[in-house]
Amino acid sequence: MSPHPKPSPSTASGSQALLRSSGLRVTRAAQTVLDLLEHAPQPLTHDDVVAAYTGATGAPPDRVTIYRVLDRLVEAGLCDRRVGADRINRFARHVEAASGNIFECDQCHKVLALPSDPELPKVMSRLGRELRKQGIDTRRTALTLHGTCGDCRG
Repeated sequence: MSPHPKPSPSTASGSQALLRSSGLRVTRAAQTVLDLLEHAPQPLTHDDVVAAYTGATGAPPDRVTIYRVLDRLVEAGLCDRRVGADRINRFARHVEAASGNIFECDQCHKVLALPSDPELPKVMSRLGRELRKQGIDTRRTALTLHGTCGDCRG
């Protein structure tokens, strides 16, 4: 599957509503980027978004505009920015995990929600207490496991 998805016209009204409900301006760039991220099989780099945008619209976007749109989508919680081991930012639609924890493939950077585990909150609480003893106050905790997904391993 191509890392450069094409948004479908039917998603335009959905992206408009999502942008509005998040307090963001509805622009062609914001809609297109949100749709591209929604249909991407894996997280996209800025360059991937620019290439996919060009493919979807037939015209290359302003690169700075794409940076700004991605920043606004991250700030609004509509997409996640992850920095890989290669120190490259990758963007994907926000993954809502009931457990709050995720798995990220180190090869394709796909992000999957981890299942809930009744023991994990206890472990995270113990870690939080240990950090507070060191003068560190955590605002939130989340676990990200890294490895290779079944698609990449296969």
